[in-house]
Amino acid sequence: MLRYVTGKLAEYRKACALAALLVLSLGSIPTAILAASEGNAEAREAFAMALQYRADRDIRSARIELMNAIQADPEWIDARVAQAEVLLSLFDGIAAEAELNWAVQLGSNRAAVRHLYGHALYLQGEPQKARDELLADDIPSEHQGYAARIMGKVALQLGDQQLAGQSFGRAMELDPENPDLWVDIARFRAASGDQAGATNAVDRAVRIDSQNIRVLQYRGELLRSQFGLGAALPWFKRALEIDPNDVSVLTEYAATLGDMGRMTEMLKLVRKIISLDGRNPRAFFMQAVLAARAGDYGLARRLMHQVGGSMENVPAVMLVQGIIEHREGNYNAAVDRFSRLVSIQPNNRQAQNLLARSLYLAGSPIDAVDVLQSQVTRSGADSYPLWLAGRALEANDQRGEAAVFLNRAAIHSRGNESAFLPTVPLSVLRGAAQRSAGDARVVVPYIRALYDAGDYSAALVEAKRLQFANPGASDAHILVADVATAMGNVDEAVIALEQARAIRFSEPVMLRLVEAMRSKGAMQSSSHILAQFLTHNPSNIAGLRWLAHAHLETESWAIAAHILENLRKRIGENDAVIMAGLIEAYIGMGDVEKAIEAGEVAYRVQPSSPVISHLYGLALAEDDARKQDAVSLLKKAVAIMPDNALYQKSLRQVREAG
Repeated sequence: MLRYVTGKLAEYRKACALAALLVLSLGSIPTAILAASEGNAEAREAFAMALQYRADRDIRSARIELMNAIQADPEWIDARVAQAEVLLSLFDGIAAEAELNWAVQLGSNRAAVRHLYGHALYLQGEPQKARDELLADDIPSEHQGYAARIMGKVALQLGDQQLAGQSFGRAMELDPENPDLWVDIARFRAASGDQAGATNAVDRAVRIDSQNIRVLQYRGELLRSQFGLGAALPWFKRALEIDPNDVSVLTEYAATLGDMGRMTEMLKLVRKIISLDGRNPRAFFMQAVLAARAGDYGLARRLMHQVGGSMENVPAVMLVQGIIEHREGNYNAAVDRFSRLVSIQPNNRQAQNLLARSLYLAGSPIDAVDVLQSQVTRSGADSYPLWLAGRALEANDQRGEAAVFLNRAAIHSRGNESAFLPTVPLSVLRGAAQRSAGDARVVVPYIRALYDAGDYSAALVEAKRLQFANPGASDAHILVADVATAMGNVDEAVIALEQARAIRFSEPVMLRLVEAMRSKGAMQSSSHILAQFLTHNPSNIAGLRWLAHAHLETESWAIAAHILENLRKRIGENDAVIMAGLIEAYIGMGDVEKAIEAGEVAYRVQPSSPVISHLYGLALAEDDARKQDAVSLLKKAVAIMPDNALYQKSLRQVREAG
């Protein structure tokens, strides 16, 4: 009889012989009902080995031995149910349901496996059917904790936060020492914004079972979101030491390496994932991202086809699909992709910029301006959306309005970071906040509206009330910091930001802390914060921008140029701030040719920028044949900003030298 074996299986034969004899003599394997078959000797031997593998956390080998057991005795219910449990551990809901159906057809009481049916249906994305199974009143008491835990996950799939909380609460009462339960609770708390509560939950899971792969995996995922990519790697490695072939951990590990820019290591892991799971959509998606980054959009498109439809609603997938269409000149198709992304992530500025750019190139400039409204009306708007809005208005012959945005873009001043402008009247938001004072989803828009209206005192009162009620939510502390900064209370802002940092050291926290420390003159503390952030997030664009800026300030020209050139390769030449930094770095290095080349690119992107005109003029001044061009550009910079003493000094010096 054909058997499914691996080289590793033979090693367990002698070790499991005693267990097999024990099973044969005592009949100790739990059976759902008086089964049609009690399992023949060959099946029981394979079953005992499967138990050993499961005890050793080698789930894939356990699956193979259970296949052997089922092949030896297809009518043995226990083997079918055990295989369903293993398949659920491997996230294969379809195959698990098939084994459960076999068990029921062979005579198993459906109530005895109803909790497993609910789990299988949950994995298949059938939350309503799963709910019907899990809320049935005939589930045996020993399985009710399991059913309650899965019901919590199903409730989240249904978007019912209240039912999820109730279900997890019941599971805690019934099965408080289940590490998988505490992982699910951690995910629930993190999704609700309670990062500190999530950390406490996963820490408890680690204390209960420090060798549980799902526990180790989520500890890594949580650290990744809290403190950066690099912080997750030790936990993923630890999980893979226990099971080197766990596809879920391998996938998270590979994705993290990819986000860190370690593409060769990522690709090696992706190939291993595909060898274990030839239809894994995330593996093909990671390859598509790699191809897109390399500029091979045809290959990226083909790989995206292999991703299939299982990830079509994932924001990252929509983003890559839109970029592929955009880069291949299919602007209307890109608009469709980016529109979907913006509809589900309305505050995603990158998606807004890409959608606006696609609309502009597709011949719909006014629609592009509409998309950018929420950004360009903020005091802290980036230069790119301002520049893009200006170009779109120019294309629509609205040159007066265009000049306003282009002039703001030319200054290169980010201003103070603030929220998106509210679209709901303040009075409406106030009423909703008063009715639901404890609901952050209602109170936060009200605080942001007060902030944008300039009523900082009222905004601070509400922000502190929210902070007190949600001490484990990083965003609550960020709100207090934003309002305190607007009121000029930098010390209070720093205290709030340090509290946020302890919970989740995210990019917004880093940016605010760096700026706050610099405003206090604490340059060393600012550098330390930035270095700590980049240790775990070495590819973060915002962090690298600040790092390059710091090196420009200390006249470390070569290091600054290296960082900025890498950023230029990653995001293109349309970022005038990066190009301006390159001009300055190359002037400092004495590389006139590269300084002029960078100046030409920057000036083409933003010819109305006084910063660009000044730096490009200084680069040209180093070329004796282009002194007059240098003077013209420096005169332009002074004309745009006549009160800028540095521009006046540069113009005077070049004239004197000429």
